[in-house]
Amino acid sequence: MANLVSSLLRKMMRHPLLQSSGNRAILAIALIIAAVVVLSIIGTYRENAEIADCQQKGGTLVYRTEVQEFLADGRGATTINQEYQVFDHCDYGNQ
Repeated sequence: MANLVSSLLRKMMRHPLLQSSGNRAILAIALIIAAVVVLSIIGTYRENAEIADCQQKGGTLVYRTEVQEFLADGRGATTINQEYQVFDHCDYGNQ
């Protein structure tokens, strides 16, 4: 098995696009970005599934308020606060 992996790795590294270290770095960054996007999509899907499940079972959606600060000027002297609601949990009450 180790021989197979080693052989495949050697074949991949002979590819013309992977000959320079710059191209390998760009490929690594692209793979990291792709992984972040995929995991973000999975996380969003799971949260939406939890909300749909809560509504289907007759629960009450409970949200928490988050505050995000943005710098209004380059010196950081003034900030703008933005409040938004984030799904926290489902409350089933006395069911």
